[in-house]
Amino acid sequence: MNRKAVSPVVGVMLMLVITVILAAVVSSYSGSLVSPDNGRTWQLVISAKATTEGFAIHHEGGDPIPFMSFKLVIVDPDSYNTTQLNTTDSDGNGIPDIYTTTGNDNSAFESGESFRVSWSDINMSVQEGKKLMFEMYEVEGNSPIAKATAVVE
Repeated sequence: MNRKAVSPVVGVMLMLVITVILAAVVSSYSGSLVSPDNGRTWQLVISAKATTEGFAIHHEGGDPIPFMSFKLVIVDPDSYNTTQLNTTDSDGNGIPDIYTTTGNDNSAFESGESFRVSWSDINMSVQEGKKLMFEMYEVEGNSPIAKATAVVE
């Protein structure tokens, strides 16, 4: 019996097993890094301006996005309190009732357009000098889209 041939065969088999296990670990790790593709990713830049009467969000550039496809959240960076705006569209025009739009008045928020919201419409009061963050998220999937910061004037 030749025992010298057994050692290289066992070594090669162990290397194959380790390679397969390592490939499975790398595959499962890299697979978890990929987010599910829901078929749309909006790329846009917004700016915000706030006064003691209300605020305005301006679409600085990028993709048009239907008003009913995003939600706006106001964040107080001092206390981390959040206020999510109501996106009810009772008249069916594709624009939430609390938004006053400037632009072509279609149901999409497009480059160069703005919308305004009065603080009284969302039962919120702010003081001059208060810093606020305005964050835009997808309605489906809750993925972040854009963010802007403003100081109340």
